[in-house]
Amino acid sequence: MRHFKTTLQISVIFVVAACLSQTAAPPSEKIVFVRPDPMITTSSSMAMLSADTRGSGTGTADSPKGSVGINSVDNPAMQFHSSSDAKMNLLAFMNPDGTGITDLHVNGFDPSVSPDGARIAFCSLRNDQYSQIYAMNADGSAQKRLTNISTGDACGPVWSHDGKKIAFYQFALPNPSRNPAIWVMDPDGANLKKLTEHAISPSWSPDDRQIAFASNRAGKFQIFAMNSDGSNVRRLTEDKGEDSSPAWAPDGASILFVSDREGEHPALFLMAADGSQQHRLVFSKRQDFCFPAWSLDGRLIAFSSLNRVATQFITVGEERPRCEMWTGEYQLFTFDADGKLHQLTNTKYMAMKPTFGRLATAH
Repeated sequence: MRHFKTTLQISVIFVVAACLSQTAAPPSEKIVFVRPDPMITTSSSMAMLSADTRGSGTGTADSPKGSVGINSVDNPAMQFHSSSDAKMNLLAFMNPDGTGITDLHVNGFDPSVSPDGARIAFCSLRNDQYSQIYAMNADGSAQKRLTNISTGDACGPVWSHDGKKIAFYQFALPNPSRNPAIWVMDPDGANLKKLTEHAISPSWSPDDRQIAFASNRAGKFQIFAMNSDGSNVRRLTEDKGEDSSPAWAPDGASILFVSDREGEHPALFLMAADGSQQHRLVFSKRQDFCFPAWSLDGRLIAFSSLNRVATQFITVGEERPRCEMWTGEYQLFTFDADGKLHQLTNTKYMAMKPTFGRLATAH
């Protein structure tokens, strides 16, 4: 099985071994995630995933090289049914191996951990007709509203690596949500500045000088990048599929993203930071892979796996990537440097939107 470095031919995808040997990842590194409240929730007798970690064009149909199966989605034991007791979106955290799941008892979405691990930014629909950006202590206390947007939802907050700014997106028009713009603000909500329109899902480069984002300004969602002040906007992907959810690698050399360019179901792709060397990293013939996130040392990728259930309701004209609009069964998986998949949650405890961080109060 190919691992990240040989597949991409990028030797700097991960932090060099010398650096890793000097400081081991602290025990407080966690995955903060969302327990979703989709339009349709389901339960089943077992979790299913049929994934393939090979690069394009390798292996055979009967025995693909690098394939990893965790049961089979074709198993007749997989039975879906609607649930009448769907829970609200709740924030929680776990260890990177899936143990130690702890609920924060906070309703929210799109969590982002501050660099010092003391705060978590998130969006929530609670006191307004639109979702707003909030921040709280790592234990869920001292929740504070940061935005007061009156035109549409504000979501997707992401802390800069120096802790001085939070990037997020907000919609200018609701019903359907249209013209999202990426903004930045101070951690207390002050000094709001709009950077670019028709943009969603900001991701800071490690040096905070650039921001990658997804945009449908060219007709279909693709990945773009710009300077952190909004200048020098440039397109990184250009293909027939939909590209979204960029995630800049911790070493700055590459960008992870989601694309459906090679099939019906979105898969995880990787490219160099300049948009070159684009190629598929891991995919499934049955599930959608969405919302990827890097561990702090760049050696682990967490992502959501979605089993679509029943009829999918996609709002025509809404400026959101498909991964933001599907409903069904969500599970969390990680993909490591050796090309191995690890299942963190099952269909009885649905989870999505992972992000890594060192929580100051978590041990």
